[in-house]
Amino acid sequence: MSGTLAVYQKELSTYFRSPIAYYVVAVFLLGTGYFFLYNIFLTGDATMAETFQNMGVLLLTLIPVVSMRLFSAEYSARTMELLLALPLKPWQIVLGKYFGAVTMLLLMTVGTLIDLVFGNPETTTVLSGYVGFVLLGMACLAVGQFFSALTQNQIVAALITASVLLGFWFVGHLQNFQTSYVLRSLFGYLSFALHFADFIRGLVRTEAVTFYLVVGAIALTLNASYLQWRR
Repeated sequence: MSGTLAVYQKELSTYFRSPIAYYVVAVFLLGTGYFFLYNIFLTGDATMAETFQNMGVLLLTLIPVVSMRLFSAEYSARTMELLLALPLKPWQIVLGKYFGAVTMLLLMTVGTLIDLVFGNPETTTVLSGYVGFVLLGMACLAVGQFFSALTQNQIVAALITASVLLGFWFVGHLQNFQTSYVLRSLFGYLSFALHFADFIRGLVRTEAVTFYLVVGAIALTLNASYLQWRR
């Protein structure tokens, strides 16, 4: 675990030496605050339900910015071969970088807690909403990190990640065009939005939790396998 910790510390320090961390956190908090106030003044309902929905969409647009540099920056800085030559196993490198990105996600999440001061929070619903938000973010980061490892261009990595994440978010809408029960169930199960909607309603379902964890685990496993292949 010392190898993973070393990569994690290096990754975290890199975030805060560049404008990326400050930009992402600032944009996310400003966006979340705007949506929360908008929902209050438009509907008069000071709850977190609509805000969580907006936070999910906003997260999908910012995650590619966080994840795009995880490995692509190593290519552009010509340090990728050095990183792979270190006496570290691929999974240690992958987890170290992943935990660094997850720390960014948690900082963004903690910053939104100020909204609860002005709201009318239902403890159970709010807690499940935040659990779903973090799980959604973790799955998205794992997907983004995998695509960052596949390309040397950070912009390309961000665009591919954004496309895939938006596809997972909106795939549930394809249910309306299917007559097959199997296809309707498949599209519904693959939908990030539908699983996240359960958390927003206060339902922490095992199926939804497992789905996000499995998506993240598959992406991280593919990432580690790719690094092993590159060696």
